[in-house]
Amino acid sequence: MKNISNNTGLEKNILAPKLRFPEFSGTWEKKKLGEVATKINSGKTPLGGESVYVPEGVTFIRSQNINSDRLLLENVVFISPSVNSTMKNSVVKPKDILLNITGASLGRSCVVPLDFEIGNVNQHVCIVRLKNENSPWFLQPIFSSFKGQKLFCQLQTGSGREGLNFESIRGIKLHFPTLPEQQKIASFLTAVDDKLQALKKKKAGLERYKKGITQKFFSQKLRFKDENGKNYPDWEIRKFSEVLKEHKLKSTGKEEVHSVSVHKGVINQIEHLGRSFSAKDTSHYSRALPNDIIYTKSPTGDFPLGIIKQNHIKQDVILSPLYGVFTPETKELGYMLHVYFESPINTSNYLSSIIQKGAKNTINITNDTFLSKKMLLPISKEEQTKIANFLSSIDDKIQQVERQLAGMEQWKKGLLQQLFV
Repeated sequence: MKNISNNTGLEKNILAPKLRFPEFSGTWEKKKLGEVATKINSGKTPLGGESVYVPEGVTFIRSQNINSDRLLLENVVFISPSVNSTMKNSVVKPKDILLNITGASLGRSCVVPLDFEIGNVNQHVCIVRLKNENSPWFLQPIFSSFKGQKLFCQLQTGSGREGLNFESIRGIKLHFPTLPEQQKIASFLTAVDDKLQALKKKKAGLERYKKGITQKFFSQKLRFKDENGKNYPDWEIRKFSEVLKEHKLKSTGKEEVHSVSVHKGVINQIEHLGRSFSAKDTSHYSRALPNDIIYTKSPTGDFPLGIIKQNHIKQDVILSPLYGVFTPETKELGYMLHVYFESPINTSNYLSSIIQKGAKNTINITNDTFLSKKMLLPISKEEQTKIANFLSSIDDKIQQVERQLAGMEQWKKGLLQQLFV
């Protein structure tokens, strides 16, 4: 691609992007969205609301079906053809751009695939249908770019600035090149998105494999053998108090305050939350050693009874005194528990019978109570090591794909800033 610098002194009227395919030249034309579209409007709530949803029929698209620049149809609902006939003005067609215009998902958008058959939208989704001389696959990435998201944020209306109206959407001014250049840019970005989707599928596949193999280990359907090809000793039902020890170490004043996240595990509190929420005096904070198991006694997302993680930080850290901190029999057994309790179902199954919920959904459980239950666990430290190493190798692959994804997404973000005016 050819790099065009815009150092003409006309920054207020930039007429070409910084990055451009070499076969194109000339200026881009500024137009209102209303000038290039034949339709800009949303649907409505069907008469009867959710009661009119049917098991099969016309796809009824809601804001949650639009995410990651894709139309997601896994959890879609349906309306009958007769209900659809009362909503003719919001029938969805292939190549339509769908834009969420209310709520937390405001600004999310996608292009309706060419193989889409028939659908409709509710009042939270706007249909932007372009004239034939413009490509929806060129315009939609502009909506998703930093520029587009900033613009939608500025255009919100209402006392809580919670929505976009059609007049403001029609009045959006953007620069458009010729259709061939639009198609070239769209084709290039589609190829980038295909690579991103391939990485996401690869990550999802590794995560499914890890989940399945973990279940096989803990259900005894998969066992390692020792170096002589013999079975390791049978697993035993063991109390957590036998394999986890509460050392009750406190802060020395040298450790950094950390939090525990579902997806990030043990992480520096400032890095995770943007600032520290710790008390001024942290001398009573619990110290966690590398490889310790940490139980957070607070509801979090899919984990209403708290989360259980291993500390993978290589130095001592301190945590809220409300957390339970325990040293495992071996770091490998700790890793096995860490992976096992990544499952919300496994976590709930272990904790549900020993927890009492207090006022404001607080969790009342002592550390002794946490350690009181039993699980079927390996007693051979060699087998623990083999299982932990195997699971760790899968995690390494997942993290590698995550780094590739993050790098490509950052690269795409930079492209979007330079490919458009």
